[in-house]
Formats: sequence, structure tokens, C-alpha cells
Amino acid sequence: MASLSWQLAQRYRHTRSSSAFIRFIAASSTWGIGLGVAILILALSVMNGFEQALEQKLLNVIPHVELQAVDKPIANWPAKLQQLSMQPGVVAAAPYIRTDGLLRAQGKVKAIAVRGIDLAYESNISQLDRFVQSGALTEPTAQQVILGQGVAQELGVKVGDQVQLMLPELTEQGDLAGQKNVLLEVIAIVGIGGQLDYQQIWVQLDALNDWLKMPAATVQGFAFKIQDIFQAGNVARELGNQATDYVYMLDWFRTQGHLYQDIQMVRSILYLVLALVISVACFNIVATLVMAVREKEADIAIMLTMGTAPGVLVKAFVWLGWLNGIKGTLWGAAVGLLLAWQIENLFGLVSGLLGRSLLDPTIYFIDTLPSQIQWPDVVLTVTVALLLSLLATIYPARRAAKVEPAQVLGQY
Repeated sequence: MASLSWQLAQRYRHTRSSSAFIRFIAASSTWGIGLGVAILILALSVMNGFEQALEQKLLNVIPHVELQAVDKPIANWPAKLQQLSMQPGVVAAAPYIRTDGLLRAQGKVKAIAVRGIDLAYESNISQLDRFVQSGALTEPTAQQVILGQGVAQELGVKVGDQVQLMLPELTEQGDLAGQKNVLLEVIAIVGIGGQLDYQQIWVQLDALNDWLKMPAATVQGFAFKIQDIFQAGNVARELGNQATDYVYMLDWFRTQGHLYQDIQMVRSILYLVLALVISVACFNIVATLVMAVREKEADIAIMLTMGTAPGVLVKAFVWLGWLNGIKGTLWGAAVGLLLAWQIENLFGLVSGLLGRSLLDPTIYFIDTLPSQIQWPDVVLTVTVALLLSLLATIYPARRAAKVEPAQVLGQY
């Protein structure tokens, strides 16, 4: 049998004798809590999706850690690379040479970053082959090049076309002495997403060594893939301490960390703002119950004179207010989960209707709106909403128990 408190709460909840204004405030609190919960679950799921895409896409291509020579190239690099790759936390390592240059094709010129790689090593730290849009990812010869998709689009070239690479020739003092022109054939176009597609090209490691007139069999640095990407800074320091050359210690936080930090910052701001929205909605519960207590003072006074314990009335009005919070939280969670589940399809539909992606491909590394539902986020959101709505009922419920029967009934 249901308790008296529960029966009173249900009776007051479904009575039509309450004023329209009280019913409106009660409904607004329910809708406000539900809307806040739904948007918060959706927003957190989208942030989780961006974080997952960052880890599974961008960080599968760029090095997690790099050691870059400061003043002179690294000689005898195979032995040094093997030694460093055996350090704890390191999965694989690869040599590289990096420089800046210009790429010209069909009367167009674009500034690009040139990376010299040995594909046999590079395939151990990078998954470039997953992102090939056209052509075949094979070890380039001294006359071949791999382009980022954005670079190929801006220059209007495709696989099999010829491009001219212009590299600076520097004196020992670092002054510009001229330029090196190399004619290359495009063998593959890689589409990773974001700014990398519009900046990066890949050439043969030994060929770039020769074009830059570096000492034979030397490289500029080592790139590493590590087990825990969030320990990149610590691993970089350990590798730098073990290196016998004077090197810069770099990690992915320095180049792409702003994306991860932006995701975390937006997540925190969203949670704070939407938690405040839910809190404001909970204040409507306070207003609803205060007005309900005022309206039901006569009933409360009669029950108190008949011997009803004050605690029963407190529980009754707690249930009366909390039911609004529970209802709003549950439907908000259901709507939020549904939107989080389908947001990628909805985003694709809107982009298709508009004929363009709403995410600028020159900035973002994905052209969809990813979503990943993480149940701890859902549970935390629902718990916070339920607790806030429960706390909002305590003050007006305690006021109901403090009604003076003689004073109230004396007015009638």
C-alpha cells in the first residue's frame, strides 16, 4: 500500500483546483530541466566524438613525439634510432627530414611543408595508407611525391601529373643563396582532414637529404609512436635525456594540442552553463512548491489538527516537487540520447541540403559531426539534475510543516 505522503503528492499533482499560473510554473520547471539534460548529454557526446576522432584519425598520422636536431644533422642514425625505440613506452620510431618550400603546378604556386620519409620506417608510426584518396602509397623514388588532398586541390593536380618543387639553398651562415628546383611526379594523394591536407607533402628521405645538401646518411630528427598519447611530454623528456645529439624535444601537444585543449575547454564551459540552466529550472520548483503550500494551507492545517505528523507533509511536498524533476530528467535523458545517436546523420542531412559541409575543411580535421555516448557522462548528468531538483524541494516542503493550524483556520 502506498504511503500517505505519496498519496498526497499524487492527489495534489493531478488536482485541477490549482491556479493556472502554478501549473504553468510547474510545467516550465519540468521542460527546463529536460531541455538542459538533453542538450548537455548531446553536447558531451559530440565533444567525446571529437576527442575520439582526434585520437583515431589525426594522431594516427602525426608523430606523438619528435626529437629534432638543433644545430647539425644526426649521423649514424640507424643505430641511434634502434636504441631509442627500445625505451619504455615507445611503440615504434622513424627518421625524417623536414623543411619548407614552394610547389608550382599549372601556373599556381603554394607554400608547403616538405617531409622526407623512409616508408619502411614511417609505416610503423603512421597509418597514411588508411587515408589515400587516389593513387597507391608506395616508397617514393627521387622523382616522386605524395601530396595532401588540399594541396592537390589548390594546385589542380591529380595522380600522374608533374609538379615543380622549389627549395631554398642556404649558406653556412643561414642566408639565402638560391633555390633548388626539382620536377616530381604525383604518385598518391592523401586526405587526412584539416590544415595538414593543405600544408604537407611527402618525398623520399635520401632524395631530400641530397636536395638540401646535407651530409650523406644523416637525418634531421626522429619521430616516435608511443603507447599512451597523454604521456607524450614525459616520454619526450626521457627520450631527449637518452639522445646523444643536441635535440629539441617535441610532442603532439605542441602542434595539435590546441585541438584537444579546445575540446576540453568547451566541454567544461558547456557543463557549467547547462548545469546553471538546470539550476534555474530547479528554482521554478521552489516557486511552484511555495505557491502550492500557500494555496494548500487550509488542507495542511486540517491534517495537522487531525494528528498528521509534520514529516508526512514534508515528504508529500518533496515528492510533489521532485516528481517534476524526475519527469523532466527522464524525458530529457531520452531525447538527449536519441539526438546523440542520430546527430551525425542529421548533420549529414543538413549538409546535403545546403550543398556544403558546415565544418570548414581547411580548419577541422573532419567534415562530419561525430558523437560518442559515454555512459558515465549520462549517469553524471542525470544524477546532478535529480539532486538539484531534490534539493530545490527541501525549503518549501519544510515550510509546509511549519504552518500554524490555529492561525490559518482562524481566518475562515
